[in-house]
Amino acid sequence: LNDEFKLTAKELAAEIRRREERKDPRIKGLILSSPGNPTGAMLSPNELEELCKLCEDQNIQFLSDEIYHGITFGKEEATALKYSSNAVIINSFSKYYSMCGWRLGWMVIPEHLDRPINSLQQNMFISAPTISQRAAIRCWDADSIAELEGHLDRYRQCREVILRELADFPLFEDVRISPADGGLYIYCDVGARNVADGFGTVNMCKCLLEEEFVAFTPGIDFEDPDDTFGERRFRISYAGGLDTVTQAMARFKKFWPRWLEKVNGDR
Repeated sequence: LNDEFKLTAKELAAEIRRREERKDPRIKGLILSSPGNPTGAMLSPNELEELCKLCEDQNIQFLSDEIYHGITFGKEEATALKYSSNAVIINSFSKYYSMCGWRLGWMVIPEHLDRPINSLQQNMFISAPTISQRAAIRCWDADSIAELEGHLDRYRQCREVILRELADFPLFEDVRISPADGGLYIYCDVGARNVADGFGTVNMCKCLLEEEFVAFTPGIDFEDPDDTFGERRFRISYAGGLDTVTQAMARFKKFWPRWLEKVNGDR
């Protein structure tokens, strides 16, 4: 990923060259979420177009996970369907439409994948439950859209509170914060200076939960287990209410200096 927590055509091209030089197996497929989880990073239309073109040029099957579409904050979103006829588009009613748990979504697939995906569907689940499909149809009613836009406004307010509070945190200057262009999360990298053996973000999240009753998610749930980023990063969700987020950030602000004392005391 680049400094904005994005994988663009530039990073993909570099990895393709690296594999060619080392005689490693070529990349056959790419799954990319935009907006992303856990980072909230989102490709611009130009970046998405360049990535689609590179995948087609290199015969890489691109799976564009667009489940968080609709939950964006000021930047233009785009679908890979606009730039590629070979990409697989994945979307869902879980996020913007607030139907998490109904297990309902959709795919737009290229013609060459029609038969294999149809075979998988027939053997794995046949179809989504009828009640879920009927409920989803009501998502486009005017009163439903008004309700969902109210959810989006709440997410926006919660996101602003978290970013504003993090900007004022003591001893937080070395922490990299994801752009949070969309989705429901903010991702933080505390850096190597703010962790020690046994005092990474897994332990930090555990202590924060036990001491302040605030739940963040450690980076090990998202990072490659072969590197150290999982113990340096953590995710904050702003899907809850404004009061919850405000209280959580106030408690984290008290906790953070205490946590750094533990980290530095172990060195």
